[in-house]
Amino acid sequence: MKSARMQPPPIIDVIEPHGMCAGVNAAVAKALAIAKSGEGPFYCLHELVHNDIVIRELQELGFRFVESVEDVPEGGKIIFSAHGVSPSVRERAIERNLEIIDATCPFVSKVHRSAREMVKKGLPVVVLGDPKHVEVQGIAGEIISVGGELAVGFDSVEKNPRFAEGSKIGVVTQTTMNAADVERQVNSLKAKFKVQSDAKVCGATDERQEAVRSYCKKAGAGVGVLVLGSATSSNTRRLAEVASSCGAKVFVAGCLDDLDAIDFSGVARLGVTSGASTPERFYNDVIRRLRRMPEHVAIIMDGNGRWASARGKPRGEGHKAGADTLGKVLNWCGEKGVRYLTVYAFSTENWKRPKVEVNGLMSLFATMLRKKEREFIANRVRFRMIGRRGDLSKSLLSVIEKLERKTEMFERQLIVAISYGGRAEIVDAVNSAIWRGEMVTEETFRNCLYAPDVPDPDLVIRTSGECRTSNFLLWETAYSEYYFTDVLWPDFSEEEFDRALASYAGRDRRRGGI
Repeated sequence: MKSARMQPPPIIDVIEPHGMCAGVNAAVAKALAIAKSGEGPFYCLHELVHNDIVIRELQELGFRFVESVEDVPEGGKIIFSAHGVSPSVRERAIERNLEIIDATCPFVSKVHRSAREMVKKGLPVVVLGDPKHVEVQGIAGEIISVGGELAVGFDSVEKNPRFAEGSKIGVVTQTTMNAADVERQVNSLKAKFKVQSDAKVCGATDERQEAVRSYCKKAGAGVGVLVLGSATSSNTRRLAEVASSCGAKVFVAGCLDDLDAIDFSGVARLGVTSGASTPERFYNDVIRRLRRMPEHVAIIMDGNGRWASARGKPRGEGHKAGADTLGKVLNWCGEKGVRYLTVYAFSTENWKRPKVEVNGLMSLFATMLRKKEREFIANRVRFRMIGRRGDLSKSLLSVIEKLERKTEMFERQLIVAISYGGRAEIVDAVNSAIWRGEMVTEETFRNCLYAPDVPDPDLVIRTSGECRTSNFLLWETAYSEYYFTDVLWPDFSEEEFDRALASYAGRDRRRGGI
């Protein structure tokens, strides 16, 4: 019998920062690049990252995860995981003529270098962490490769006669440890030894743990923390430990089905975080389920000109104010778990406007995209454009495509419709289908749309009091919910956005069913 639907707490908070760190993102990007390069199988030594969702997806792309380089056919291609490997493993891979793709996290590589330098100074080295973890095994192998003495794990130091009390020692750590535990262990060692320490957890791990501490402190009584990530993930377990030590009621989920088994009784406020190897799309899926949030919001941003006219300003000032509002809405979408935001920036019909206004808008697009590039990357937002690219100037198109390339690995998306019309998209899709010479079905037709991989909008918001679709996403919005507001786009506030989301959450979406 299926269990009763999970009842979430009344308040759901996003804990920032959370989720994949830069090192894990880079490792996954390398794996995906390999998958695109040709047919599998592809080999990875150990799990690329400790997350079941990522591993399953890579297996579907042809990856095989092995525990030894001996399991890879001679001359094959192998990727070293984000956790790093020992020099002996690397040397054996070279001996077997394997093509090596190194996805080791840069911070882990730094620990390897620090350990080598300590050995060169004649110091025995303590490696703090889990002796069974592949990262710790790789660091230990680095020390052994240069003839160093080592103790793996804090408890092993006292048992090792080579670590005489009062002697000089070096200390490094597994990068995903609890930062407070590492500090406590290092201080304990300093009481007995002359310590040279480079025992630092990675910045992303430390930031995520500190964010949980800060959240628990501010949230007060009745707080719970939901940690998203796999049971095999060290950083996920450390986040749970931190939340528990702060007095929070702790829950852990590795997939959406896990949520149905969680009893949130007694939790008045729930903060949601995720380990440094947890995909952002899974995080967003959880937030949406807890809050009944739409996955994809589309907005017809209307009213810039009227906003400017009402204030005695040129229309261009209204467009600038509208651009500022878009930046705020994108941030709100991230906080609330909305994965896709599509905005109607410039229609195919808008080319009929005065040339000075059109030129001003095109200049504003280019300026805004250049200005926002670092912000998109920092917030892990993928930028995409839909519309007729041939209508745009080469300079603007260059800015757009450069930003698309730089952000293509991110999961949360901002899709901007420029020189776009719903009818134009359908016509272009028909012509593409004819050119392909394939039988047209709904599925094959969808594959010819501007962004066929993006799910249809769940909610379409239109500002400024107009109640029409204005040729926007005609195919994609067949079953979308609509929310109309009299608020002009530059004045669109988070409160109004919340009203739209609340309206959506209260609707029963049957999609033609009962």
